[in-house]
Amino acid sequence: MTCLTIACTVLHYYSFDDGDLVTGFLSTGTFCGYIVILTTVMVGYLMKAHVHRRLNLFYSLLGCALFLTSGVFIIEAWEHAFRTRTRDLAITKGSIAIINGVIFLMDTIFTFRERK
Repeated sequence: MTCLTIACTVLHYYSFDDGDLVTGFLSTGTFCGYIVILTTVMVGYLMKAHVHRRLNLFYSLLGCALFLTSGVFIIEAWEHAFRTRTRDLAITKGSIAIINGVIFLMDTIFTFRERK
């Protein structure tokens, strides 16, 4: 998930003009915010720190919603644009964001089903 989020951020840098201000703010906040969150959680796991299940569920559900919404808004903003390199990067960014949202949903399901 972290690698996909970093890929979305790099593609966002090269295709920043997403049409409206809401899509730009939502996608920038989602990508940059989740780089911080996922890096922190990953470092916590490496340090063998316990991440509470409810907190993990919250981050996964919120990530699912934010990445799916960002991906849909990005694709909607660029789908009727002229075919350029920037448009191709933006459509790729939106697709990767949707894939990352689905991965967050699967993480939510597996975390919820986990029994301790």
